[in-house]
Formats: sequence, structure tokens, C-alpha cells
Amino acid sequence: MSKRNFEEVAQYVEWQSQNKCKVLSAKPEHAFNDLGTEVRVWNVKTDSDGAWWVVEGDSVPMNLYPQEAYYFSSDEVYSFHMGLMERMNASIEYKPEEFVEAITLNSDIAPQLFRKLKGIATLIDYAIEIEDFQSIGVQCREILIELGNSIYSADMIGDGEQPQASNFKRKAELFVQFYLAGSDNSDYRSIINKLTEATWDYACKITHSTNATFYEASTCVTLCTSLVGVYENIRQKVSDPISQYKCRICMSKKLKIVNDETNEDGMVIKLFLQCEECEEITEVVFE
Repeated sequence: MSKRNFEEVAQYVEWQSQNKCKVLSAKPEHAFNDLGTEVRVWNVKTDSDGAWWVVEGDSVPMNLYPQEAYYFSSDEVYSFHMGLMERMNASIEYKPEEFVEAITLNSDIAPQLFRKLKGIATLIDYAIEIEDFQSIGVQCREILIELGNSIYSADMIGDGEQPQASNFKRKAELFVQFYLAGSDNSDYRSIINKLTEATWDYACKITHSTNATFYEASTCVTLCTSLVGVYENIRQKVSDPISQYKCRICMSKKLKIVNDETNEDGMVIKLFLQCEECEEITEVVFE
């Protein structure tokens, strides 16, 4: 499949619109190739039907998603789309673990969370009745509570009152505040907080819904899985000592650790990073 152009994307959005809108602008926001398939996410603005993400690419069906709903960034809508495509291809051979890995982009996930995510990915393949969909909502909530317990530690709140064991949203909020402090992370915090709130609320809605269908339940599973991946990404970002640095000469982020210095307690106090592009050495000193 060749790359789509502006006219094709605009025509698709106008055809799909229920409000007979006209596309005002459409531009590629991000291109991905980390799963072996080139996929592009377009940022589309219309005159009367809001803003949309359009995802298309090589061997990937085109689809659109409202920016005002549960999809807040090009990265998130890409993960969501690829997860749904994996689910749609299940008629060949559906493997729940591959569904989870596709949505989370193969992030390292705590074993207990990965096991439970595989469980709901398996359930959605057999869900037919309202009770099945409600059960999926319940299990998505339990996964989110488990996620909160996994990411939270008591020192994140200092002397404040500790949240209850099942208070996922509060634990998630404290985790984000603790690890993503500062103005540089303000947009990142906002996106994650919105996605957290929406995912929890949607899981609660599915739990009590008497008219949910497979599609709403599938969305709930995909949102829940995606959110676990988001928080695991934060943990990996925090534990990665060089992700925030770039070469001072060529500005490349292709850095590798070539040496380090430790203090008498064995703690690393200095790293020596080498740029893989220009071979410049950068020293990083830890206070």
C-alpha cells in the first residue's frame, strides 16, 4: 500500500462524517515503523465535525478516531489502532499475548499484570452475552487496581494520608506527581491523567452497562491494556539513566555508556556516554 496523500485522507474523513463536514487541514503527525510496518498518523481538522486522528499505512486498514474522545496523542492512537488491527486479524490465529504486546509496544510489564491482561484479552474473544461484557469491565477495574498497587510506594505521599488499597486513581496521581514533576513534564502529566481518568471511568461504565456490545467491551480491554503500557513506560523512563541526554556536538540521542565512576558505597556518581554518531564523549555527574 503506498503512502496516502492529503486528498485521499480528506476524502475519507468527509465520507465518514455524519455531519457532512469539510476538511480544513490534514498533515502527517507521526510515522511509526517499530513493528515492521510503516504506519502514519494524520492530524485532521474539520469545519463542523471536530478534530480527528487518521491512521493508515502499509498493509494497515485506514481508520479515524476522534481527538476529543479517548485518544489524546498520536502515540496513543497508534497503539490503540494496532491493537485493534491485531484483534481483527484474530480469525487466523488469535494469540492474547501478541494482542497485549502489540498495544504496549513490547514494553516490559510486571508478570502479574501481563498474566491478567492476557486473561481479559482471552475473554474478549469469547464474550457474547451482556454478563460477559460486564465481567470484562470488572476484571479491567481489578487490573487497574493491581496496576496502582504495583506502581505506588508509601514514600510518594510523604507525611500525607495513605490512599486506600483499591484507590487506583489516587495512587496513579501520586505516582505521576512523584516521577514526572516539573514544568517540562506538564503536558505529559496532563495526557496521562486524562487517559487514566477516562480508562477507569469507562471500565466502571462497562461493569454496570446493560446494553454494552462486543465493541464497547473491546474498547475497554484495549484502553486498559494501553494504560498499563503507559505506566510501565514511565517506570522504564525513570530507571533509564541516559534517556534524557543527547550529544552536545551533533545533538543525537544515540548514546551508550562506556564507563562509570562509583563512590565508596558503590553508588554511581558519574557516567561517560559516547555518541554513536560522532563518537563524542559526554560526562554525566549525579549529585
